[in-house]
Amino acid sequence: MIIKVCGMAEPDNISGLLGIAEVNWMGMIFYPPSGRYVPKFGQDAAGYKRVSLPKVGVFVNESTEEILRVVKDYGLSLVQLHGDEAPSQLQALRERTKVKVIKVFRVGADWNWKSLEAYKDLVDYFLFDTDGPSYGGTGHQFNWEILESYPYETPFLLSGGIAPKDVENLLACYKAYPAMVGIDINSKFEISKGVKDLEKIKTFTAAISDKAATAKKKKTNDKD
Repeated sequence: MIIKVCGMAEPDNISGLLGIAEVNWMGMIFYPPSGRYVPKFGQDAAGYKRVSLPKVGVFVNESTEEILRVVKDYGLSLVQLHGDEAPSQLQALRERTKVKVIKVFRVGADWNWKSLEAYKDLVDYFLFDTDGPSYGGTGHQFNWEILESYPYETPFLLSGGIAPKDVENLLACYKAYPAMVGIDINSKFEISKGVKDLEKIKTFTAAISDKAATAKKKKTNDKD
């Protein structure tokens, strides 16, 4: 299971995250209104670029040129688009950079899987978050059972209000939904915006990783 810790920004806190073996990706937010906006924390881009963990840059309705600049300056491995980006922009990114692309969709009461149709061949992953009044996370969960009807083969990550207490429910989803490949955690593991409780993350990731590995073997066998 891919474990992404999003909203990382403070350099010393990032250094501590690197010691948690089960964390696969580190998310960094490049959306100026966010309290986790990376440039607000004063570290130059070169300092973040040296971080060895694969970095995911989160953008909201940003221009393609600016995304490409940040990819280069910060050494990003993936780009996560959290706004209303058109399929044409994803196509342009795929043509102009080798980084992988994640497209976020916010799931609400009137959710329709057809929203993904134009994007499914342009992304490496979808990420499903909870719908809310703004582009940022809400800290709340949507009804994960809706994922039972996911109609595509494109792999996806689950996000939205994931907390330390959710280990068993997340494992149940991971076992039940073939295309689910990972999770994205953020606000429920924070001390303050952009600063994570590393002990809480360490405990959570240790609890979920071993069981997820067993579940992955079962998923692979079921496909065969």
